[in-house]
Amino acid sequence: MIARRVRAVAILAAVFLWDVVASSLSVARIVLSPSIRTTPAIVAVPIAVRKPWAVAMFAYFTSLTPGSTCLHVSRDRRFLYLHVLDASDPHQSAMRFKRLYERWIAELET
Repeated sequence: MIARRVRAVAILAAVFLWDVVASSLSVARIVLSPSIRTTPAIVAVPIAVRKPWAVAMFAYFTSLTPGSTCLHVSRDRRFLYLHVLDASDPHQSAMRFKRLYERWIAELET
């Protein structure tokens, strides 16, 4: 059980660092190129984790990633509402955050 959590923390840290670099480059490209069109959107991300600290951690990771910020967590903690700088496909944007962060946070929750 401890080994699984250590693995999840290591993977979560690596994924976050990779995502910060990739997202920073993407935001820089958008800012420096006036011809690039973005599709900003507020995206509702369904949350599977249930513990308050896990929901908070998910919200923090999404806010620390360049190009997105958590605006609100629903009262029942079932949705994060994110502002995403470029969400041409809002569903894909939501699933990206779940795939990158929530799955590893869920490993810590168990």
